[in-house]
Amino acid sequence: MNPFRFGRHYDPDCFIDREREYSQLLSAVQSGNNVVVVAPRRFGKTWLLQKFVAESGFQCIYLDLLSVISVRDLCAKMISKSFELLKLNDPVKFIREYLKNLSRYVSFSIGTDGLSFTLGKDIDEESLLSESYRLLEKLGGLLAPLIVCIDEFQAYRTVSEKLPGSIRGFFPTTPNVIFVFSSSIRHMIEELFFQSKGLMYHCGVKLDLRSFLPKEKVTDYLVRKFEGSGKRISSSIAERFYAITKGHPYYVQIMAYELWNTCLKEATEKDLGEALNQLISRERHTYDMTLDVLGQKYVRKVLIMIASNKDIFSIEALREFEIPNPSVANKTVKKLIELGFVEKLSRGNYEIIDPIFEEYILRRFS
Repeated sequence: MNPFRFGRHYDPDCFIDREREYSQLLSAVQSGNNVVVVAPRRFGKTWLLQKFVAESGFQCIYLDLLSVISVRDLCAKMISKSFELLKLNDPVKFIREYLKNLSRYVSFSIGTDGLSFTLGKDIDEESLLSESYRLLEKLGGLLAPLIVCIDEFQAYRTVSEKLPGSIRGFFPTTPNVIFVFSSSIRHMIEELFFQSKGLMYHCGVKLDLRSFLPKEKVTDYLVRKFEGSGKRISSSIAERFYAITKGHPYYVQIMAYELWNTCLKEATEKDLGEALNQLISRERHTYDMTLDVLGQKYVRKVLIMIASNKDIFSIEALREFEIPNPSVANKTVKKLIELGFVEKLSRGNYEIIDPIFEEYILRRFS
C-alpha cells in the first residue's frame, strides 16, 4: 500500500521535521500566550495544529473556519466539541449544566459521526457568541487551561466581520482559555494582529512557518518510507526529488505518492519525470484558473521573470518582458505577495512558493 499521505487529516507517520516550530508553539502555550501561526497555503500549518491537539497533552478544541458557514454553525460546533472534550454521556444533563441560558434553543441528534448539537434561529448571534464564550470559560476553569485552535482564521469574514472583535472582547474574562490561530493570508493576519490599528493587535505571539523542509530530513524520510513499503529510492534520486519540490511540505507528500505509484521496485530518473508530469497534469486546471483569476496585465510576465530567476527591477529584464517601468513590476509583485503566491528573498529577488506552479509557468510560457 502506498505509504504517503496528504490532505487535511494529520498522520504522525508522514509528519516531517517542524521540530523547532512545534517546540515554539508548545513553549508559547505553556507560558499562557495566544499564538498566531502564519504560513503559505499547503505549508503544513493544519497538520502542526492537529499534531498539537493530538500530542501536546493539553485539552483542546479544534475548529476549522473553512468548514463553518455562520456564527450559528460556529457556536454549534464549539458546543459539540465541548461535549466531546468533557467525555459526557448525557447531552440533556450537559445542556442543563453548561448551557442553561441556551437550553430552549439547543437540540441534538445522533448520526454516523456521533452526537451533534444544533441551534435554533430565534436567538441573535451576539447572544450565541456570548453564551459560547461562557461555555469555554467554564471548561477553562475545569481543565485549566483549555486551548482553542482556530484554523484558517482568514475565513472569519464568511462567518462574521465582528468575530475578531468579539474574541478580543473575550480575552480579558479568563486566563484559563488560550487561543491558537492559523492563517495562510499573511497580509490580512499581519494587519489584524501585528499592526497598531488591527482589531487584535498585541493579542498573540507570531509563529512563522516560512521555511521549506530541510533537505536531509526529506531525503531520509523518502528512503525510509520507500524501504518500509517494499520499494527503494537511491539517495541521488531522493536529492533530485528534493530539488524539484524544494522541501515544500504538501508537494513532498503528493509527489512522493505519485513517484511510489509510478515506479516498480526502484525509483528511477524516468519515474521521477513521469511523476512530475502527472502532478502538473493533476494541478493544471487549478493553475489555469489561478492565472485567469489574477488577470492583471503584467502578472504572467512577472511570474515568468521570477521563475527564471530574473531581477524583476533590472533595466534588461524590464525591456525583455516589455514592462513599462519598475513601479509597474513592483505593484504586480506586491499583489502576488499579498495573495500568497510569491515570497520576497531580497531586493529584486523573489520566489514562487509553490514549486510545481513554478515548473508549470516555465513549461507553459517558455
